[in-house]
Amino acid sequence: MQAMPRLYAFIILFLLASCAFTRADERPLPTVIASPLPPTTPVPTLDRQLREVATALPSATPSVCAETVGQPASQHKVSAAIDYLNRQVVVRQRVDYINRTGGGLSQIMLNVKPNTWPHIFRLDSVQLGGEDAAFSLKAQRLLVELNPMIEPDCTAAIDLTFTLAVPPIDPSGPDAFRGYLGYSPRQMNLGHWLAAVAPRLDEEWVSHDDTRIGEQDVLDEADWDVTIQVTNAPETLRVAAPGVIVENRPGSWHFMLKQARDFSLSLSDSFEVISQRTQSGVKVELYSFADAIIPAGTGVIDGAAFALDSAVKSVDVYGDLFGAYPYERLVIVQGDFPDGMEFSGIVFVGGEYFRSFNGPTSYLMIITVHEISHQWWYSQVGNDQALHPWLDEALATYSEYVFVEQYYPALKDWWWEFRVNRLAPEGYVDSSVYEFSSRRAYINAVYLRGTRLLHDLRDDLGTDAFFDWLRRYADAGSGRLMQPDQLWELLTPEQMQATQATRKRYLRQTEIASRANEAP
Repeated sequence: MQAMPRLYAFIILFLLASCAFTRADERPLPTVIASPLPPTTPVPTLDRQLREVATALPSATPSVCAETVGQPASQHKVSAAIDYLNRQVVVRQRVDYINRTGGGLSQIMLNVKPNTWPHIFRLDSVQLGGEDAAFSLKAQRLLVELNPMIEPDCTAAIDLTFTLAVPPIDPSGPDAFRGYLGYSPRQMNLGHWLAAVAPRLDEEWVSHDDTRIGEQDVLDEADWDVTIQVTNAPETLRVAAPGVIVENRPGSWHFMLKQARDFSLSLSDSFEVISQRTQSGVKVELYSFADAIIPAGTGVIDGAAFALDSAVKSVDVYGDLFGAYPYERLVIVQGDFPDGMEFSGIVFVGGEYFRSFNGPTSYLMIITVHEISHQWWYSQVGNDQALHPWLDEALATYSEYVFVEQYYPALKDWWWEFRVNRLAPEGYVDSSVYEFSSRRAYINAVYLRGTRLLHDLRDDLGTDAFFDWLRRYADAGSGRLMQPDQLWELLTPEQMQATQATRKRYLRQTEIASRANEAP
């Protein structure tokens, strides 16, 4: 790699049908919840029938006040029994939550993503100190009463038991892209399958309404200690999961993943695994299927090997630009669902990209490096994916271009035409997911015009200053949830002035964006 601003590539995403914008007030509004509990609470079951669950307050909420410096606010200990043949998972999850809000808390909200979809989730119990707790559950919002409240810097322990009926992936259905929580005949994916404590912002819990456009997750970092026991599975079963493998014996796997936004995995009895180390020593593992290698003429077209090579190179270039990748391993999985999906330490790349691979000018390269860039723009530097999706998606897409610039400079013009220009993208880059009626319109505005915004800002600032700015943003946001203002505030008044026209062209006028008018 070169010493210069080591050009590096940003992201992509896959393109669906086109549709027009809709007004923000015509879409479901995002929701922040902080409300009292009713004496009884309806709980959705696997068949989506509602049953009344009486709840009673325990006599006391066990809490511990001890030295917790350096620990994330949430620690998760998970034991999951997976029936591979019947696609059912029984989960016991202990959540230890450290109250770092600065005040006492009488409630804790957890986001339970699987409960936003029908026929998947059944909550079996919620306990505090071995006693049934008072709670309400609506969509993904699980609000647990604490009695008494927990004081600042003290820890409350919540024990959950729930059952998941993992849904089938319909490759042609409207929810196919959600196959990161689903199964095909050869794969079971568990993404966003566990409960996570909602972030706390301005004395309220952050939990957004579900929509089929984009993602709506806002996740703090946490530590994950996960053990899975698998039954009714072939002996050839392999588990693709991030983190440190503590134990691996027949039918049982134990993983530790620290300071991560989530813990996700994939299981299959058909995985073929290859691996390679980056220059910095990260072990990159690719879990693919036989159809990732296509017979052709005098040999084969090996999409798996190409994806692994692209992944290794992208970790090197993004680490050089934005800071070191934080884990020992990075896992890439060929997914039996469209598009790609990012999680901490593991990413999915849709199988159609492997099967249609014909060289660098293909989606396989674009999607692979896009999803890996999310290890920086999502996993390390968090953001509100519902209200400010451009903070990870525009940066990830532009990271695709950075990769092309570094390793395939002759393809720069191709990338702009193939990924951006031919789609004539429109819309404000800083739109929320709730302002669109189609994924195509959302991708065009947030991803594709987002890359134009960033490229024009690079022209305004100069390449060295531009990448210095992004590196400082990565450093400032590591382990945190960032807002757009915190990105712009890293520019000097002179740089704000220099970028004023560009920001006005792509963004709605916000308080921080208009501050350029005050610059000398």
